[in-house]
Amino acid sequence: MVRKSKRVLLIIFAVLLVFSVSGTSAFAGDPGEAGLLSLRLGVGAREAGMGGAGVASSQGASAIFWNPANNVFADFETELVLQHYRYLGLFSHESAAVAHKAGGGVIGFLFTGFYSDEIPRTGNEPVGVTEGSFSPYDVSFGISYAHSLGDRFGVGLTAKMIYEKIDLYSDSGFAFDFFITHKSMIEGLTFAASATNIGSQMNLNEEPFDLPAAFRIGFAWSPDEILAGRVTLTGDVVFPNDTNEKAHVGAEFKVIDQLILRGGTKVNYESQGWTAGAGFRTGVLGVDYAYEETKTEGFDAGHKFSLNLHW
Repeated sequence: MVRKSKRVLLIIFAVLLVFSVSGTSAFAGDPGEAGLLSLRLGVGAREAGMGGAGVASSQGASAIFWNPANNVFADFETELVLQHYRYLGLFSHESAAVAHKAGGGVIGFLFTGFYSDEIPRTGNEPVGVTEGSFSPYDVSFGISYAHSLGDRFGVGLTAKMIYEKIDLYSDSGFAFDFFITHKSMIEGLTFAASATNIGSQMNLNEEPFDLPAAFRIGFAWSPDEILAGRVTLTGDVVFPNDTNEKAHVGAEFKVIDQLILRGGTKVNYESQGWTAGAGFRTGVLGVDYAYEETKTEGFDAGHKFSLNLHW
């Protein structure tokens, strides 16, 4: 049974890898039609460096975004993460999250803010005349709780409030995220799934729009028999509500306890591709960096920095 499960895992990873190197037009992804797409921007440079795959591999404070159910199996008491992400050279994505083990579960808090550079405001009469500027932004506040179901399952729930403002128009709403994690009988192998941004429509200037809901499944594998457990392989498949399916594949290698190297790719995206990153650990402090390729001409690549404190 164990050998069969390993074969299944290797087949899944191989399929994701084939997708990652495929360049056919059949896998060209649409940009997405839902609003508040910033809710899909991940938290944590570790996950970003591994191709944006995190539903099964994330732990600690960044897992509050990806999957807080992972934390019921993680070895920590309290962790804080602070993140700065410069996106396309036009936007700043700032995040803060904290996870804390309490009793038989893990509670978490998450803040994200997405801020645009100033945009000129133009009038209708005469057309194109600048009438000042504005800076669109949106923010979300979330609280999560995760609990174990036996020795091999964990479940989690996040409730969040969302607010968006574009020029003179604004709206707010609520959304929920649902998570589950399963630790396989195979040592080091984890499967997980999430359903995120489940909520009602929002409305700006009498124009209603859906939240960017998505269903995600994934795995993470850290085999002890390969380089003494210093390698982690991970992959996610994402099913958004507004476009076609996506995949994220990544890996990390612990060179020494203080230095970790990462790489990955995003599959079925028109404007996103490979990623790379590194992490540094010393005592209770961790610093991570990720680079994200941008294929669209005229836009900058993504640079994500995160600072972790755990105790």
